[in-house]
Amino acid sequence: MSEQMSDAVKSAVRLREALERVAAALVRPSVESLLDGEVAVERALAEMRPLDNLSDAERAMARHELEQSRALLLRCRRLGASLTDFVRVTFEAQGRGPSYGPRSNTSPTYSGAGLDTRI
Repeated sequence: MSEQMSDAVKSAVRLREALERVAAALVRPSVESLLDGEVAVERALAEMRPLDNLSDAERAMARHELEQSRALLLRCRRLGASLTDFVRVTFEAQGRGPSYGPRSNTSPTYSGAGLDTRI
């Protein structure tokens, strides 16, 4: 990131980079990388700056970064859904139903809560 970029544009870049990390962790499933990416996304969102008072050029850069972030978020959702399906099918192939595991829940879904554990 160049020194000439405003804090608002830099924060948009950090969000895009964090979502790229999450997507990469979902492509080659890695719990550690996924947790690191989640922390990076949370940090980037917490550090987002208002987009007020930007020049036209900075506004265009911020828009581009945020559009890229939106596309990456969609990619992460699709990769996450694919990974969930893979896990479900793998369990079914082993003769283990959706109740397999410590909580006997009906399906392996993500509740939207943040993960707070490192394996």
